[in-house]
Amino acid sequence: MAGVGAGTGAMSSLLGKLTTLLSGEYTLLKSVRKEVAFLERELRSMHALLETLADMQKLEPMEKDWKGKLRELTYDIENCIDRFIDRLGNGDVKRGFVKRTVVRLKTLWKRHDIATEIQELKARVMEESKRRDRYTLDNRKPRKPVVELDPRLTTMYEEVKGLVAIDGPLNQVIAWLTEESNERKVVSIVGCAGLGKTTLAMEAYRKIGGNFQYRACVSVSCTLDLEKLLKDILSQIGKKEFAECQSQNWEKEQVIRKISEILTGKRYLIVIDDVWREQDWKFIKASFPGNDNGSRIITTTRITNVAKSCCCNSGDQLYQMAHLSSIDSERLFFKRIFGLGNACPPHLKTVSAKLLKKCSGLPLAIITIASLLANKPRIKDEWERLQDSIGIDSSQNDDSLKSMRDILLLSYWDLPQHLKTCLLYLCIYPEDHHIECEELKWKWIAEGFIDTRWGNLGQEAENYLNELVNRSMLQLVDMNYDSSIQCCQVHDMVLQLIISLSDEENFATVLNGRVCNSLPSKIRRLSIHSNVQQQKVAVDAIGRSELHARSLHVFGKFKQIPLVVNFLSLRVLDLREGSCIWFGKKQIQNIGSLSQLRYLRLHSSEITELPEEIGMLQYLETLDLRRCYSLTVLPSTVVRLRKLAHLFVHDRLMLHADVFGRMHALEEVSAISYVDNPVKFAEQLRNLINLRRIYMPCSVALLQAKNGDYAEALVRILVSSLNELGEHNLQHLHITGSVGENLFRDPACTFPHLQDVEISTLIHRVPKGMASLNSVVKLVIKVRQFDEKDLHLLMRMPCLTHLGLTLYHRIGVREKLTVGGDGFKLLKVLHYEIVLSSGTGISFAQGALPALRRLHLSWTASRVMSRKCDGADLGIEHLSGLVHLHVETNCRCATLGEVEAVEAAVQKAVALHPNLHALQVDVYKTSTENIIKGGRERSEESGEDMTDEEYGNSEIDVSDSPPPISSCLLDQVMWTDTRSSNSAILRVCNLPAE
Repeated sequence: MAGVGAGTGAMSSLLGKLTTLLSGEYTLLKSVRKEVAFLERELRSMHALLETLADMQKLEPMEKDWKGKLRELTYDIENCIDRFIDRLGNGDVKRGFVKRTVVRLKTLWKRHDIATEIQELKARVMEESKRRDRYTLDNRKPRKPVVELDPRLTTMYEEVKGLVAIDGPLNQVIAWLTEESNERKVVSIVGCAGLGKTTLAMEAYRKIGGNFQYRACVSVSCTLDLEKLLKDILSQIGKKEFAECQSQNWEKEQVIRKISEILTGKRYLIVIDDVWREQDWKFIKASFPGNDNGSRIITTTRITNVAKSCCCNSGDQLYQMAHLSSIDSERLFFKRIFGLGNACPPHLKTVSAKLLKKCSGLPLAIITIASLLANKPRIKDEWERLQDSIGIDSSQNDDSLKSMRDILLLSYWDLPQHLKTCLLYLCIYPEDHHIECEELKWKWIAEGFIDTRWGNLGQEAENYLNELVNRSMLQLVDMNYDSSIQCCQVHDMVLQLIISLSDEENFATVLNGRVCNSLPSKIRRLSIHSNVQQQKVAVDAIGRSELHARSLHVFGKFKQIPLVVNFLSLRVLDLREGSCIWFGKKQIQNIGSLSQLRYLRLHSSEITELPEEIGMLQYLETLDLRRCYSLTVLPSTVVRLRKLAHLFVHDRLMLHADVFGRMHALEEVSAISYVDNPVKFAEQLRNLINLRRIYMPCSVALLQAKNGDYAEALVRILVSSLNELGEHNLQHLHITGSVGENLFRDPACTFPHLQDVEISTLIHRVPKGMASLNSVVKLVIKVRQFDEKDLHLLMRMPCLTHLGLTLYHRIGVREKLTVGGDGFKLLKVLHYEIVLSSGTGISFAQGALPALRRLHLSWTASRVMSRKCDGADLGIEHLSGLVHLHVETNCRCATLGEVEAVEAAVQKAVALHPNLHALQVDVYKTSTENIIKGGRERSEESGEDMTDEEYGNSEIDVSDSPPPISSCLLDQVMWTDTRSSNSAILRVCNLPAE
């Protein structure tokens, strides 16, 4: 079972530890054994009842009180036992150290603090046991087991994204935004929660965003953090400026000045989602320069007066969202449950109508309750029981939010206990926060939420995540190439619900700007969001939670937070970007005292070195130091971190080869660029047989080789080690060209588990061994010489679904790569970039790429038009499954006529596509400032193309792929055009992957 639960506390984890203490694994004094045995016996007798009560939605006051006190008691006992075991010295108390153990036990047990605490806890256990008997609580029967949903992530995502009744509102909003007016205009979308305001705003943003030089979309949340919001905008309109802002910790005024500097005189589109107060809007609006360049701002809000304040000028427009009609509600509801084209069975029509009435036309409510029903038996009585459990509908009490909360509560109580716990944990994140799923899974594991019976905790955590998404308790933001979830988000109504439920269970304490009349006497998990007014409350909360808190999360800047080294029960410490400007050498020097720590993330430029004591963190599983840019080396004591599985450092940090080679628990490491002894590193790498993911973007061999022979020998050793790792668990590999060419040179090479390969620098030819990579799903490479043989070699890779291919080869005048129908049967995403060749260099024959959904083409205008490409020879019309075409044209050294000719060729190619109505097309132009002036035709004096040498030395990052795209059918082709003075490529965002 999972060790820790929201309703059961640490009961399961605690019983396991007590059992271990009583087993032969530890040698205990007779008096110690007696006390431990009593605790184990009494707690086990109450375990089943606690689990039963935790699964019950409605409890009598005495039951609720008993459950809460026993739950808190389990945390306190486990904290005491953890400290006791830690003081014993872990491994030193195993058999064979009996004499030393007995002496240590006598000393420990006589110490006043341990003895007194055990006696106090024993008395509390006896009292709860007596109360259980007095209240006859054991007579309560467990509820019927929940039927769990099967994971259907991709289908679910597409259905949720399948927009219903959005055409009319979207056309109206776009019409207002595209009216011919140079004055800056605001369109404000207003409506209650769950109506789809954000969806409408983002669809409009996505459809017309390419017509603006700069664009950004941000969420405000209930409590405005203006500095964070402004930095979010800066990160989208100026990546270089944002990096400077991060490294120098700019204040709010500096960020405002930089945003104004970037946007002044430019045409921009900004989405401000979820504005709560008129004053907030005034602060936000003041950050943008007013101009007459046709700029547009879209706001969403739940409050009419706020929407009106946004629309203070004559040209501004307010759009009032309406609830879905009964017909549209039915379409959305039945589509989620029965799928496209399947009608509702006659015996369920009446109860479906009643359920839809309670949803009040709220899309979120409809999707939530439909997801609950999707995998349940289609039995009328069961659906009616569910319908009866929802409160009265909005037509009777004029309160759709009450009905919405009832529906969400129903879905929450339908979750099994372990999913309730994992869902409640999400309350630690700020509103509208994009949650990285890998991080979330590691935190769940560190907290003890994942069932340990199945062995692979990571896969089990993935299953939990899938279930929560399938039940619509979580929203997808992005997906990985393999259809796993990359990033998710909690809807604000769900977030409000789980915060209130967490408060009831004393599961987590969230300081996010809301009014806190009182704090719990014992805080178990603490999340602090940026809010200057709550600095004093935060300090007080930390002070009272030192001995009890299991996790501490800080989002935003806090300068007054005291030392955290007294958090003796801490499992998770996450100090986010900007949150630990106060966290330097003094605060970290005693970090070894956090003996229970499993997850540690530090983002601080103040940290210049880690203390040797970090090696005392015997349970540490994840260490994330990617943003500690002033840290240059890891202490040698990290070799003592026997359970460290995930190590993340920045690419300028030096690793000790001898230490690294002995960290046998490592499963994932990023990013390896510098080591003190490259040869030893390469030799020792083969010993890390648990490695699943290796990220080496800069080759150790190339960076540190003293001469050619040394580099060649080093590559051979590194290849040998990687070959050995390939026979074990290696799944993801990011390496440089010299290593990649040698690693996959052998046609018979086998990497049975390898799924993802990225070679970050140029390789001469495609290695023959790549055809033998039968498990690889994603491949990203840059090739200097490429012809039909290389193409057919890649086409033989049987499982390839995602290919990034950059060609530096000068293809001859009569050469063109033709992709036929004899390979790439599963390829869904193709990123094709041609750097030196004239023309497009590629065409698609009839029957090619039957599974392709997304095609990204990148080329240089002057070279494409040197072949007089007219678009018809591309063969786009043969890609029948294509839903998204992304064309990126580099305008450097091209004439205006050449640029226009490329655009015309793309339009012609698209016009030939048989499913034109379903195709989304994005056309981007970069380096527009380098278009040759003074004419549409090239003259001998007009400038020259880049040389081969210049192209070869230029940085081209194929891995910077555009975000996932939607599989929804769009009503029209969307043409976008980026004319950014800094050549930034603005991409479509927040759409699902294929």
